[in-house]
Amino acid sequence: MDGLAPGRHAPTPTPRAAAGVIALLAVLALLLAGCSDSGDDDSGSGTPTTGAAAGSGPFFGECGGVSTAEVSQIVDTQGLTNVTNNSSGCEWVTSADQLGPQFSFNWYRGSPIGRERATEQLSRESTTDLTIDGHTGFIASSPGICEIGIAFGADFFEWSVSYGVTASGEADRSTEQVCDAAKKLSTTTVERAK
Repeated sequence: MDGLAPGRHAPTPTPRAAAGVIALLAVLALLLAGCSDSGDDDSGSGTPTTGAAAGSGPFFGECGGVSTAEVSQIVDTQGLTNVTNNSSGCEWVTSADQLGPQFSFNWYRGSPIGRERATEQLSRESTTDLTIDGHTGFIASSPGICEIGIAFGADFFEWSVSYGVTASGEADRSTEQVCDAAKKLSTTTVERAK
């Protein structure tokens, strides 16, 4: 017996539930494909390869070479606290909740920037090429958030600027303002790379 009372049948999934299951399976397949390493040559994958060894890029310094005071001044936000500071990244917030401003720097050693760009293209309204001081990458944005990734050989860094939910009585910052702050932070990191 299958556990159903005599004369009862298992419910048939609704079209909406079936579509949700199919969408979930498709997302899982994409994630697993992106994480697998088949050892095959992926030169035809559309993701540029650099040929440089992982970790061959420069040293960006603590928090991308940008101090908390400089981040505060560039993003025009007072009361920032550096809540994450380790060898691969830093994050600044103004409060303990996740609704306020958040600014972060992350350094990816030996990680393909093309994969990060592809993720941004799926989650942001706009993703375009960007060059800072001869180093190529991308800029991705949606209202209230802007992220910039810049490649250095097989390494790249990413700055993320998000002003969070606007407090009552305050004006939203335009996407241009948010991305200008991300560009200033990224330019400072490029200029200070060793």
